[in-house]
Formats: sequence, C-alpha cells, structure tokens
Amino acid sequence: MLWQLLASPIEFLGLIVALLISISWHEAAHALAADRLGDDTPRLAGRLTLNPLAHLDPIGSLFLLFFGFGWGKPVPINSSHFKHPPLDEFKVAVAGPISNIILAIVFGLSLRLFGNAISTGILELLSVLVFINLILAIFNFLPIPPLDGSKLLRLVVPFDHYLAIEQLGLPILLGLLALSAIGVPIFSAVVSQPTTFLFQLITGIPPAF
Repeated sequence: MLWQLLASPIEFLGLIVALLISISWHEAAHALAADRLGDDTPRLAGRLTLNPLAHLDPIGSLFLLFFGFGWGKPVPINSSHFKHPPLDEFKVAVAGPISNIILAIVFGLSLRLFGNAISTGILELLSVLVFINLILAIFNFLPIPPLDGSKLLRLVVPFDHYLAIEQLGLPILLGLLALSAIGVPIFSAVVSQPTTFLFQLITGIPPAF
C-alpha cells in the first residue's frame, strides 16, 4: 500500500509531489475537455490550470494517501452549453482517467528506457507517479457515481434510473470500503491488482510498495 512510503521523509515528500501532479493533471483534463466542447464554466471557476490549489479535495487526497484510491475536487460543468449532452458529459468525464493513463505511460516508459541512468530519488518519484496515475485512472473508471466511469451509465440507462443510481453511489462506495476494511479484498481485486499488473507491463519492473 502507498502508506508504506510514509516510513521515510524523503519518500513521503515524493508521494506528496506525485499526488499534486497527478490529481491536478486529472482535474485539468476534465476542465480542458469541457472548455473545448463549449462549456466555459471550468474556465470561469479557475479550473483550467495545473495549479494544485485549484484541484485538491482534502478528503479525496487523504484517501489516496492512506488507502490507495481517491479523487480531486469535482470540476463544475454546465451541460446546457454542450452540443450533444450527455455524450459530451461522458467525454469530459473520461478525459480525466485517460490523461492519467497517458501520464503513467510517459513516466513508465521513462523508467523502462532510462532507469539505469537516473538517480535513486528520481527513480522512486517516477515509480510513484506511474502507480498513482494508474490508481486514479482505474478507480475513476469504476461505473459508480460520482466517479467518472458512472457517466457511461448515463448513456445506456434511462435518466430516471440513472438518478436513482446516482443517489446510491456514495453509500455503495462506503460499503465497498467497509467490506475491504474487514478483509473482503474488493478494492484489491478491482483497483490494486490491475494497477500492479499495468505497472509491471509499462515499466518492466514490479512496484516496490
């Protein structure tokens, strides 16, 4: 788990830097996608930026730090500005996790190609960046409101059914977390294990945490 990195002040600092970069990148991708699709709400809200102060959600960041999954502050959008809602909402939603996958691939290939030529500190930082970006992508792709993957449900189920599911999203997430806390490895199966597999696939090395 990522909390194991807290044993070292240097590793803790690297983890904080990785969190700031990854969450800001994710949320800025949402904002940019909305802006390109005709909604200037994120721009007016100051979210079209990589400044971490604009994007961090305190609870979501703590969850990612200690439990291995989390989220940023939701980017406000106004779907009435889109030409093709809810399709454009879906595009905005998946822009976040897709951007994390791109970032993970860039950093991961850097590890694979240049790992022997860079310092230990940079090596560890790149490893954490790959891992966190993969976690953010996989976790947010889950089709559970309010996560990004839930926008796929908006495309395939009647709107009133989606609203009912949306009301249950947070209780479902908390229930899954409670089951994981008592030993039912749900998040391990759907988030941690795929993250580990993809990390090794991209970097060519097993994660050290």
